[in-house]
Amino acid sequence: MATTSKTTPVRHRPKVVRTAGDVGTVYQFVCLCGAAGEEQAARRMALVDLNQHVMSLPRVPADQQCRTPRTHGRSPWEPCGLCEGQLDLFDLEVS
Repeated sequence: MATTSKTTPVRHRPKVVRTAGDVGTVYQFVCLCGAAGEEQAARRMALVDLNQHVMSLPRVPADQQCRTPRTHGRSPWEPCGLCEGQLDLFDLEVS
């Protein structure tokens, strides 16, 4: 008997965390997907690692992009199950 398993999409919530290192305070980019950057001496350097991770993520197809990301709690790199497949309320295209 064949079973179909629906895989849960990987969540990406990248952030920069500050921790105490061997020499002093260090900053590191971490993400819920398991990705992590190297420990950096400056927060700005950890933000570069975070931006590289976000830029490496695949683009979300137009029909799955969130129209109200703040309300739905979505980031630009995440598909939105609430907005997916929804039709536009008004057809405002200019021909």
